[in-house]
Amino acid sequence: MAERIRSFDWASTALGALSGWPPELLSTVETMLAIPGPATLLWGDAYLQIYNDAYIDIARDRHPHLLGRPAAEGWPDVYNDDAAQRLATVRAGGSLSLAGLEVALRDAGGRYEQRTFDIAWSPVRDAAGAVTAALQTLVEVTSHRRATTRMRESEARLRVLAETGDHKLYRMSADWRQLLSMEGKGLCDDVSEPIDDWIERYVTPEDRADVAAAATAAIAGPTMFELEYRIQRPDGSIGWVLSRAVPLLAADGTVAEWFGAALDVTARRNADEVLRRSEELRRIALDGGGLAAWRVDLAARQIRGDARFFGLCGLPHSDEGRPIEDFTDLLSPASAAAVARVAGRLITPGEEFDGELEIAAGPGAGRWLRWRGRADAASATVIQGVVFDVTEQRHAVAAVRDREELLRQFGDASQNALWIRDAASLQWRYLTTAFATIHGLTRREALAGDHYHRWIEQVLPEDRPAVERAVAQVRDGEHVSVDYRILRASDGETRWLRTIEFPIRDDDGRVAMIGGIAADVTASRLAREALERSEERLRSAVEVGGIGLWDWNIATDEVHWSDQHYMLQGFAVGEVEPSYAAWLSRLHPDDRGQAEVLLQAAMADRTAYAHEYRVIHPDGSPHWHAGRGRFFYDDDGRPVRMVGAMIDVTARRNWDERQQVLIAELQHRTRNLIGVVQSLVDNIVRTSRDLPDVRRRLSDRLQALARAQGLLSQLSEEDRVTFDAVLDAELAALDGNAARVTRRGPPGVRLRSSTVQTLAMALHELATNAVKYGALGQPGARLAIEWRLERTNDGSGPWLHIDWRESGVRMPEQDPSATTAGSGQGRELIERALPYQLGARTSYTLGADGVWCMISIPVSARGER
Repeated sequence: MAERIRSFDWASTALGALSGWPPELLSTVETMLAIPGPATLLWGDAYLQIYNDAYIDIARDRHPHLLGRPAAEGWPDVYNDDAAQRLATVRAGGSLSLAGLEVALRDAGGRYEQRTFDIAWSPVRDAAGAVTAALQTLVEVTSHRRATTRMRESEARLRVLAETGDHKLYRMSADWRQLLSMEGKGLCDDVSEPIDDWIERYVTPEDRADVAAAATAAIAGPTMFELEYRIQRPDGSIGWVLSRAVPLLAADGTVAEWFGAALDVTARRNADEVLRRSEELRRIALDGGGLAAWRVDLAARQIRGDARFFGLCGLPHSDEGRPIEDFTDLLSPASAAAVARVAGRLITPGEEFDGELEIAAGPGAGRWLRWRGRADAASATVIQGVVFDVTEQRHAVAAVRDREELLRQFGDASQNALWIRDAASLQWRYLTTAFATIHGLTRREALAGDHYHRWIEQVLPEDRPAVERAVAQVRDGEHVSVDYRILRASDGETRWLRTIEFPIRDDDGRVAMIGGIAADVTASRLAREALERSEERLRSAVEVGGIGLWDWNIATDEVHWSDQHYMLQGFAVGEVEPSYAAWLSRLHPDDRGQAEVLLQAAMADRTAYAHEYRVIHPDGSPHWHAGRGRFFYDDDGRPVRMVGAMIDVTARRNWDERQQVLIAELQHRTRNLIGVVQSLVDNIVRTSRDLPDVRRRLSDRLQALARAQGLLSQLSEEDRVTFDAVLDAELAALDGNAARVTRRGPPGVRLRSSTVQTLAMALHELATNAVKYGALGQPGARLAIEWRLERTNDGSGPWLHIDWRESGVRMPEQDPSATTAGSGQGRELIERALPYQLGARTSYTLGADGVWCMISIPVSARGER
């Protein structure tokens, strides 16, 4: 109604434009609008009508046309001489009130209905004190009036019934066990014969115990029976009766029977219930607004109010005015100062006030009151208005403001984007500033148009299904976390985001909002991928290189081994709990002490640990390990951790040992070779005719040595040169004469390496002599070479027996005292050097048809291959 009053064209009425209204009129209208119940202001001689919101229910279809119209025009069916007389009395300065005024008003359907009101009229004066209007307040008591009327009518009927004998008369036995007779008169069935079940037949179950108790008390007196209770009517409905009965005494003074009358009080009972409900509804209507009225007289320094006002302030109620200090002393300093500012300045008639005050002392301490008032038009020192409690509202607003401020501060400080969206439409409701940084969209751009589709279009197509599934899950009430990529709008760069989404439910438990936290995890994602690649390369290197890793927490003795570490130690992966003791238990007893000493020294000296040691596997096999480690220390210099790696160097250690053997063998062979060469040179120089002969003979023999050395250099550690390989090498050097040689013997007879060079030289001498003088130098002559292997039982090892025999050779005639051809240096080598150097048994014979040489030498213990 305040809005309608402000927008009404008052210039077309006798009141004139609203801007020209006098202060007392404005003050009265403000007060009238604040009244919780129906109220109307009738202004001027024509009684132009202005009313509040509660009055609309009375005006009904006359609203809003009733506003600004004279009362006689607005209420032609109600405004009569009586009404005019009452208004005239008020205009004369009097106040009137009527209780229970019945008025015929049209209802919503256009029908007239009787409605009852308690009405009060008060004069409204202008600044000069003249009455200019009447303020009418109404309280509808139609329901209350009707209930009262029905009650009175019921009582009248009861009186008539009593006077005309319309009571239901009945007779009861002396002990009340039997109903002897009853005239029901429609309330109950007539009873002409005694019945025993009268209480079950007529009294309702709820009241049977009360009836029986009242009868017992009456019998005990005996005294009059009197009780109101419910009965079951013949039509099945429930009625109320007021039953009174008196005892009839026999001649001996005992109770012969009881005579009573029952009066139907159902209507009264129902009227009482209606009245009770009407009063309750009226009380609820008055209290429902929670408003309290007050009035301050600044000149008299007094404050008045209703009971609710004093209750809100924490003051005892008083119908008399209280010193204003009683009220201001309860206020907080700030609120008291606000009141003082109002009271201490010049107040304009009709001036309005509005504010909130804090009660800081007394029973109402901590309460906040919202107050509205207006200075009286006649006396600006009088302010009146209403007040209501806004404590909970203020606390709720403050709590929301605090939460919003905390959320804002958190959102502004966080590098993560915080957001809230509507669960149904998926439109954003809240975004923090970090959203712009992460997505490359300003808040204005993000909140324009279809928020969701603009956002989802930033997500890479291959990641959208996962994001959409996450949205569907959180709409169903789940908490989800999803990683996905977006194309940032500001620079087109691909960014990895991790979003945690959660449902926000309303009071009914439905998902109303979706909250989310989005973090840019691009850097950590790339770092993790780089770390994974690095770890994969390291893992591959470790696996390929057979590197075992360990990490030892020295303080707790907790140790971590890689899988390769287990295997290097001879354990199955996970077979034992990794520990320093488990590692130590595998060390070779001869290496354990030194390994521990070096480890402790590295720990104490803060140097790297590097050591090679042997471990013994469960199968008893030794393995060499090379371990390297580094210690880490806390701020106090105490060692807290050691990490390290080890590899199996058994093959390298074995090769080192083999290399030492080979070096020793090489040195031995070199010394032998030098000795052989020295002997050759000495013999050749001593027996040669001239220098060219020295050169030729020395060249031949060096070539023979080279062939033997070539055979030796091709061998592995375990291999041996075979006799047939040495023989083949010498025969191959005969330039085609080998075809005239017959060979027979077992293949692969292994020679001792120390015998190869000397034996090769002996065969070279025999072959050279055969080419120059013997079987390979004369047509028709033949050379037969046979050999065999003999194994002995005396532990001396196998022997190789070589039979070199020429045939068909024409031997020259020589002086027996002369040196036989071919019997020089070669024969000396066979007969003297072989037995001396090789422990051989030899014979050399110049027969009639050629040379016959027998050589027997010890060979490798394995004999044949």
